Amino acid sequence: MMSNLQQDTDEHGDRRRAQRYVVNLPTDVLIKGARVTCRLVDISEGGALVETSGPVAVGDKVSLDLPKVGPTIATVVRVSPSHIAMAFPGAIIISSIVR
Repeated sequence: MMSNLQQDTDEHGDRRRAQRYVVNLPTDVLIKGARVTCRLVDISEGGALVETSGPVAVGDKVSLDLPKVGPTIATVVRVSPSHIAMAFPGAIIISSIVR
């Protein structure tokens, strides 16, 4: 399920504190009380990127149903027409997801 280990960077250099793992897993995210089917694209101990669209804005709280972990509260940090990036309030143990 895990492809290559990848660490994201931006135009300012490496900005992530945790290693990001590329995955391709179906899941759901609860957005303003509505369950939305999505695809978990990548994950780290501190956040995740899902492929989906929904009525969210930066700063919104959502619940991401992480495979083999369960519902996890997250804060939306970036929104595009096809993806939602979110941060977890604390470190999440992701070893069961990326195996």
